[in-house]
Amino acid sequence: MKKMILIAVIIIAAINTKAQKSNTIRFSLGAEVGAVTGNLNSVYGAAFGATAQVEYKATEDLGITGNAGIINLTGKKISGTNLKYKSSALIPLLVGIKYYFSPKAFGSAQIGTSVSTKSGGGSSFTYIPGVGYQFSERIDALVKYTGYSSDGGTFGLRIGYTF
Repeated sequence: MKKMILIAVIIIAAINTKAQKSNTIRFSLGAEVGAVTGNLNSVYGAAFGATAQVEYKATEDLGITGNAGIINLTGKKISGTNLKYKSSALIPLLVGIKYYFSPKAFGSAQIGTSVSTKSGGGSSFTYIPGVGYQFSERIDALVKYTGYSSDGGTFGLRIGYTF
């Protein structure tokens, strides 16, 4: 996991250094919401969070991305009781690509790790395929699936604001 974090930091630093010279870097903040799927669905019901993303436009059609944030998985009610499972938070650290099919429509793929904030929670390999649309120069939306190793994932939406 430490190697993955180091690689992500090096890539983001390299992109940032290059982008300062060419002015082809974009930063965005996004709100995320999703429905939990797979094995995770037995304990968690929904995912909410926020992410920050940096994108380096390598070409007109291709961007290289780095993404980090926090995603909260809300605990479900335990059947037959008034108790709920505890919520859990994940910190995703991802790198990826963004391919523009047109000036407005794009596909996205990211990989990396998600670190649990629970004591002893560990980390999980994370992959995210998605498709999106840029409504304006500042606002975009991404419909995506976030997979966490073999535990399941979330099917959700990210609404981003680009600076």
